[in-house]
Amino acid sequence: MALVPLLVAALFLSVSPIVARIADRRLARRVAVSCATAATVLSAVPSPADQLVPLPGARMSGLVAVATPDGTARSVVTVTCMAGLLAVAMSPLASHPPVTLARILRLLAISSAAAAVRHGGWSVVLWALSAWLVWAELRRRDSDDGLDRLFAVYHVPSVLLFGVGTVLTAAGPPAAGTVLVVLGILIRSAAVPVHGWHPRFVARTPMGVVVAFGTAPIGMLTQLDLFSTRLPASLAHETALAGGLTAVVAAVFAVVQNEARRALAFLMMSQAGLVAFGLGGDSPVAVSGAVLTWQASALALAGFAMSLAALEARRGALSLATPGGNFARTPLLAVAFLLCGLAVAGFPLSPGFAGGHLLAHGSVTGFPLGWLAPAVAAGVNGMTVMRCFLALFAGSRTHSGERDLVPLEAYALMIVIGTLLIGAVLPVIT
Repeated sequence: MALVPLLVAALFLSVSPIVARIADRRLARRVAVSCATAATVLSAVPSPADQLVPLPGARMSGLVAVATPDGTARSVVTVTCMAGLLAVAMSPLASHPPVTLARILRLLAISSAAAAVRHGGWSVVLWALSAWLVWAELRRRDSDDGLDRLFAVYHVPSVLLFGVGTVLTAAGPPAAGTVLVVLGILIRSAAVPVHGWHPRFVARTPMGVVVAFGTAPIGMLTQLDLFSTRLPASLAHETALAGGLTAVVAAVFAVVQNEARRALAFLMMSQAGLVAFGLGGDSPVAVSGAVLTWQASALALAGFAMSLAALEARRGALSLATPGGNFARTPLLAVAFLLCGLAVAGFPLSPGFAGGHLLAHGSVTGFPLGWLAPAVAAGVNGMTVMRCFLALFAGSRTHSGERDLVPLEAYALMIVIGTLLIGAVLPVIT
């Protein structure tokens, strides 16, 4: 097991019940932000665990666990903690009571634990727990719109497919098990055509929960394990095809939406499709591009989504049909929204640009026309980002009185945007 990610998971898990019992919403949010900040620092600062020497068979076997260098797990947990910091620091008080903030911390604990211990059975348990936590949050809401039932219709089969596939991969026909695992991952990633739950989920769920669940690295870590053993070429190609199709189709759907949250939902789907496209490629270059794309999009999507939630808390429901907003009155929020959005789309001078380049370059060998998927998706996603920006922050001289970024929001965005800007200059894949 990786020691630092395990400590981070323990920190999130131990603070979550404290947050849930705090009556004052502002105090609960400050405690959650302090926890996420401490977890981010813990995950990013070098530790003695980095000096451990790999031991033969350093995986969980039965009841025996061996400590290993943190390696990739550290970078995954750092990205998760920073996205979680945004999720709690920018969560609107009205839609994020203490119990919701506590669930966000538990989702972050699950993601960190998934990086700490790499074992099939452990991944199944964490996969099920994360889905159950989100379902419980959907059940908590007063609305009777059936969203909790829709979520269960998709995610119960996803957990079952993933669990049965994991068992078959270890003890039965590995090919059949791998197919089931990939199907479970595609459902959770909202790949086309099993994406029916995702637009409604993003449109009606507290945004902090959407970010914490959407950036969870459980599916990505599992895919890396699968592809490190090299899947059969046919299945890898089919996975890449499903990812490329999702990236392009979701990007097209995003650009025509008139509701800001639905545009965000399809934008998230498109990015998840790009990651699956790279992990299904034949080239290590494409896999590296998928990892870098996930790192960049997890942070950028968290910033984009939480900026959207902050604006929504100030104005109410956001429509893209009619331009509104005044850039001069909320310049900090507008610039943060734009920078995070461009990083999502993979524009030049963003780490997502390097990831998209690696995706396109790595797909040329196995898929002669595969480079079209990341290129088209990036271009259309850029159009979506600019359409959202112009509709929400330009086109009106009136001002409804909303405030610009408050200090807590500016603090979290400064950390994430600073990381994205540094990553654009020094993109590192670990």
